[in-house]
Amino acid sequence: MAQVKTYEVLIPAGMDHEDGLVEAKEKASGVGITLDGDTDKGTFSGTAAGTYRREGDRLHFQITKKPFFISWGMIESQLRKVFDDVIVH
Repeated sequence: MAQVKTYEVLIPAGMDHEDGLVEAKEKASGVGITLDGDTDKGTFSGTAAGTYRREGDRLHFQITKKPFFISWGMIESQLRKVFDDVIVH
């Protein structure tokens, strides 16, 4: 049975969600991640895959698929490359 893990990313105060999504998609593409969706919810894929959804000032990423040889720390590191803010566990 696959393990599922969730990370939360804090959205900086005052950030325009549309502009933030455009920037995140560009950064994600640069590290081999595809974000597909809108500012409220969507999917992502690359080395790992899953879904994201926005609740207020936080994005919740649920990783539903990853290779067994890739550590959770590496997945978190890739999320950090896309989102400059602090990831809260």
